Amino acid sequence: MRRDIASAAVSRILQEATVQSVSITLVGSLARGDFRSHSDVDLLIRGPMSPARRLLVERLVADAMRGSDIPYDVIFEADLTEDRLQDFLNDII
Repeated sequence: MRRDIASAAVSRILQEATVQSVSITLVGSLARGDFRSHSDVDLLIRGPMSPARRLLVERLVADAMRGSDIPYDVIFEADLTEDRLQDFLNDII
């Protein structure tokens, strides 16, 4: 049931992100299919982000995850080294 709640929240996030022209990639355990009772939702925000766009994304994610009792991480691609970005991208394959 927890995975279903997380998946529904991510679906809402991705739909709203499309409306806002924000590219988000699901990474981590939910993307790999091994989401468990202790897992969180990991979202990789792609591309450069102005401070205003970062805030928009953070609010979008917080609104969708509110009430789920599932922790989440918002990871901005622009904050990562190339090696760390590749780690996240390899994680979803």
